[in-house]
Amino acid sequence: GKGIETVIAAMPEVVLRNPRALYVVLGATHPHALAWEGETYRNSLQVLAVELGVADQVRFIDAFVEQEELLDYLAAADIYATPYLNPEQVTSGTLSYAVGLGKPIISTPYVHARELLGNRFGRLVEFGDSTGFAAAINALLADPKGTADLRRRVYALGRTMIWPRLADASLAR
Repeated sequence: GKGIETVIAAMPEVVLRNPRALYVVLGATHPHALAWEGETYRNSLQVLAVELGVADQVRFIDAFVEQEELLDYLAAADIYATPYLNPEQVTSGTLSYAVGLGKPIISTPYVHARELLGNRFGRLVEFGDSTGFAAAINALLADPKGTADLRRRVYALGRTMIWPRLADASLAR
């Protein structure tokens, strides 16, 4: 349900216009998925990247990372993509972290992304739409000023979500 294959399938078009683009797939396979199906999904993603000719532009980091290291990876990203396939996905911790860091975000319209991003704080692309992800990624990379404006709006949104602001809002009730 991660939808990683959607972004991998978008990479040939992204790389065509942005040869230095790199898609980082960070994280270990969930222990339950590992017990049920092993590394079948990860292996299929690696095969897809090879078949599409973008194996050098897709980096798999098969490791559990602590919060600090996760934040370092997110901070280094130019764009954060969350291509989940389940419209009922109610939350994403990494989406919240990406907002807190002011990252331009491209996402499928699952519940958390729709509520958090709307039309102003990111780009929503339909589920499984590799062409849409490629277009959104390329548009952000081609528009440094627009992307910087988006980054500022997302960062400002993130400031409303920090604990002191939430405490202030709670006390104001």
